[in-house]
Amino acid sequence: MTTSTQIDTSSLLTILGVLAAVWALISPTSRLRLRFCITWGDWFVGGVVFVLIHYLVFAPILERLGLYYSFGGWKWGLDSSSAVYLLLLTVACYFFWRTRFPTLARSRVHIFRELIENLHLTRRYDELVLLVEPQLPRLIALTKRLPWYVRWIDSLNGNKFDTAAMLRGDIPAVLPAWRERLNSLLQRLRSWSLARDDASKQSREILVSLVTSPELTIHLALAHPHFCLKLLKSDEAKHYEFIEHYIDALLDASGSRLYVELKNNQDLRDGNRLSLPDSNRLLRYFFADAEIAVENGLYKAIGEAICRRLDEDGRLVEKLNKPLGSYCEVGRFRCPINSGITLFEIMVHEGIHQGLQDHMWLYYFNHFVEKILNQMDMPANWESVREWPTPFHYLLYRLISVTTDWVEQCARIKDSEIPDATRNADGFDRHYISKEATTALGAILEVIIPSEKLSESFKRYLLEVVIRSHMEIERNPKLADVSSPFLKAVILGGDMPTKNEYRFTLRNVFQRVDHVMRRRASKFQQALDDALITKSD
Repeated sequence: MTTSTQIDTSSLLTILGVLAAVWALISPTSRLRLRFCITWGDWFVGGVVFVLIHYLVFAPILERLGLYYSFGGWKWGLDSSSAVYLLLLTVACYFFWRTRFPTLARSRVHIFRELIENLHLTRRYDELVLLVEPQLPRLIALTKRLPWYVRWIDSLNGNKFDTAAMLRGDIPAVLPAWRERLNSLLQRLRSWSLARDDASKQSREILVSLVTSPELTIHLALAHPHFCLKLLKSDEAKHYEFIEHYIDALLDASGSRLYVELKNNQDLRDGNRLSLPDSNRLLRYFFADAEIAVENGLYKAIGEAICRRLDEDGRLVEKLNKPLGSYCEVGRFRCPINSGITLFEIMVHEGIHQGLQDHMWLYYFNHFVEKILNQMDMPANWESVREWPTPFHYLLYRLISVTTDWVEQCARIKDSEIPDATRNADGFDRHYISKEATTALGAILEVIIPSEKLSESFKRYLLEVVIRSHMEIERNPKLADVSSPFLKAVILGGDMPTKNEYRFTLRNVFQRVDHVMRRRASKFQQALDDALITKSD
């Protein structure tokens, strides 16, 4: 295959020199990245090419020693030098492809962890995301999956109980002595393997470091919000309440992706139910299947974020106590309180239409009302000339309006949107959430009606919203199971009956309602009068 007896190693020396120089110049982080990408299989490929190159370069010596095997003359004008070049080019392309699209191997998790910690501590968060995101499904799988040989031992040595045989009183089969010894040996091998395989532990520690860093969470929420959705699929995100920090960070920044999606999500379907277009990826992730919101504890994350701001954010409270101005047109889209209410609105709407048997903690609305009233200034003279004198008044209206709409949404439920397993389950109540909303509505009114911080005209305005909703429900005979709890919750109260003072105050406000509405709301008036008579007796 070669006609020259002279051995030219200059090309090899040049290549080795370049490799040595590159290795000396690259940073420790890049070295870790290279080590993480390269597995034993890759080293084998590189080793084979390395041997072949030296085999071709030192062919004259091997030929004289009788260690050279020839396949015949070179074809297509190739010689040993060009073959060496092609081998080097091939292995370079191979390693470029491997480093460009690496796969996380169980044996390389510890190196991957070092790399992640380095990027985390040096605050190179964008690089961290680029590195972790392709490997995240594999990383999550490693936290839950045992090594293949341990799974094989478990399947081979698994205890299989025949329940029917046990109920019949049959004596279980006794394993042969050799099988007992084999099982014992396999169990010892399993314990030994698990003690020396810490890939699952390392994977969990990587995920924990990603979901427990406040500074990293803030950066991810703003710069990589959709990456956070992938993190939420891990058990570690649920255990360490990552969702709460994530939602809090989104609500903190008025320019976050969450505010953009909420502002662009104004289209309605089925009454006041907001649509969920595919472009709004955050909203679709949580609410297209409302079970995901429940599993991730989204209601708590939103509720606590709003309560904390109403209690502690003095600047926000001051702003919400000022005259309304352009709040309804512009400000509400940058307001964390209004945005949180909208998130609850969408979440509970989807829960209603998907037949969830979970109230989704819509009772947070009661806490919102209480905290808003605690922070509101006393009424001023200009309150009577505006529908919503301040942003706080607008938010109170929204809380009442959204809650009444949850009650009314039960009339628009379609069987096609409810999963068959849910619809056919024992005790399924298609109006469950709407009934819970009536209880929440009663508790909200019980706080609003006696409040001294609201003008009589504004109380009447809110009560009219409630009465109008009840009349809408009452017109539909199929919603009798909702109409009755509605009146009971608003007038008599839920688990804790309303006080007589509240009922008298409610009647006084009701008497100032428009006379046409009072005449149409005869059942409401009758129930209120009966409640006062019963209480007096």
